[in-house]
Amino acid sequence: MGAPTPSPRPAAAGRGVNGSICECPAPPGEGLSQTLRAKRAWDDRLGASMDFDLKTAIQFAHIARTRSFSRSAAELRVSQPWLSTRIRQLEERLGCSLFERTTRRIRLTPEGDQLLAAAEALAASATEFEMVARGLRDHPRARLRIGTPPYGFMFPQRIELVESFAARTQTIVELDIGWTHRLIERLQRGELDAAFVIEPFDTSGLEILPVATMAFMIIARSDDRLANRRSLRPADLAGRRIGAFTRDLNPGVFDMYYPPLVAAGAAVVELPEVRRALLMADDQRDALVLGSLQAAPVTAGPDGTGLVRLPLRDAPTLNFLLVRRSKANSRTCQRFWDMARTGG
Repeated sequence: MGAPTPSPRPAAAGRGVNGSICECPAPPGEGLSQTLRAKRAWDDRLGASMDFDLKTAIQFAHIARTRSFSRSAAELRVSQPWLSTRIRQLEERLGCSLFERTTRRIRLTPEGDQLLAAAEALAASATEFEMVARGLRDHPRARLRIGTPPYGFMFPQRIELVESFAARTQTIVELDIGWTHRLIERLQRGELDAAFVIEPFDTSGLEILPVATMAFMIIARSDDRLANRRSLRPADLAGRRIGAFTRDLNPGVFDMYYPPLVAAGAAVVELPEVRRALLMADDQRDALVLGSLQAAPVTAGPDGTGLVRLPLRDAPTLNFLLVRRSKANSRTCQRFWDMARTGG
């Protein structure tokens, strides 16, 4: 999908499971040959008289993916004016424009699109080289960087898999917290080895393993008039305010569940801290309930915090998945994947 950055930022602080000795990633020979082939393709497009510049290829591919100089500059950790100048210099050397620039967006020109395949191949090979080199540097103490959503703790399958792998292989496992789309982006850039995510998302270039199923439910206070129900229909929520996560976190999931409730007469309110809002609300005034996802199956009843869970009838379920790149995976990642696939 997108081109990886040349220097992935360090893993965010998260819970680590410490071990000691484990196998290193695969030998670098194949990655080196792929890099040389990608370099020749890039050189062919630039012309034999032009010096090869790996960083420029990576920067160009990154901008083509993000469609934003400012976002690419932030993720590559360089200044936007400097990055813009680099691309201008490349365009001057080529004698053509690679991007069409407007005040609202940028997009590739036909010449830029022609150059992109070679640039992406170089960027991918550079990421593979860096991953192998990092594994060699860290030997004999292997590391596995796994992304997980903030609610990942609710799945015993995820907890058991991570802890069992760390204990058996003595690998240092780093858990990085994030939402699905951000984790997928980091995985594609080579900043993560694998990630636990929920559908839907673009599966291009990824391998997927099902882990668990998630069900949608409504959470209400124990004194709510709906609290004694065994399940709810969308019509039962007519006239009610439903607290929801902000749509930008996962538009696909948001649009799967909340528009039908709005069509039934409910009002959806996007809140940064939905659970806290429910506990603090005056129900007589606000008539607030929450929409939430939980590991399936969902059983109606108290959740132990003064709130009650209420399944929503006929709501679609979601898959909780483990994903990795379809290529350029370390031996440590392969061992983790095999354990997840076979259950041990």
